[in-house]
Amino acid sequence: MSQGGDASTRARAATAVALLLLLAGCGGVVPGGAAPPDASPPDSPPIDSEPNETADERLVDVPFPAGFSRTGIDIATARERSVTFLRTEPVTGAAVERFRAGAYADYEYDATSERTRFRLDVHNGYVDVTRSEVYVDGGVRYSRSARNRDVSFEASNGSLAETRYRAADSMWAVASRILTVADFRAVRTVDEDGERLIRYAPTDVAVRNATDIRGYLTVDRNGVVREAVLAYDRAGESKRFEYAVAPRSADSEVAPPAWLPAARADA
Repeated sequence: MSQGGDASTRARAATAVALLLLLAGCGGVVPGGAAPPDASPPDSPPIDSEPNETADERLVDVPFPAGFSRTGIDIATARERSVTFLRTEPVTGAAVERFRAGAYADYEYDATSERTRFRLDVHNGYVDVTRSEVYVDGGVRYSRSARNRDVSFEASNGSLAETRYRAADSMWAVASRILTVADFRAVRTVDEDGERLIRYAPTDVAVRNATDIRGYLTVDRNGVVREAVLAYDRAGESKRFEYAVAPRSADSEVAPPAWLPAARADA
């Protein structure tokens, strides 16, 4: 990939991550930094979807990756391709699950062959906030755990592969929820930096009395799910799930967290 194309890819991925962090109420907060335990997420940004979107006739000439077709997605194949990508390739990504107003889970993941960093924040919608983050570099696993205002650090021998394995499973759980709940059909292709992605739209959800169903999913030529978004209302509450990942430069560095000096001092 050219330097210009790679920079554009990283910029697009960073934008997706920033939007998801904003959705979770973490926009502008340094990962691992202090935040009010009663903080709640702001209004969600609009979903880029079109109600009752119809299929583009040009899809007839588009080659679909294994497990994907114009009328549906094989979840097992999508998982195998996507999780392998998350575990082995240089990657950046984020995911959000919003269960009701103020209750959410927020994920952030960055990894290369040398370092990896994974963060998960969970707010139960009342007063309980838990934040956990792991950073692995040079065979050492640094971690920060916080519940409300109680914070602890730990440093130990750590496997980069094992950390990526678990982080990939956690990230994919959000995409899996979207694929399990919704039925999708292919509607068109989108071009990003010369790469053609296939875009899907939801046709229905397996949730009783769900209304205002919106969302989309994109997949690359290798069968890797790049983005998945699903939102709907049920019993007066808004549900929203988002997942976005993108490749990053193999020689780019995963930035260490701001709390790393404290973890090293506590080791």
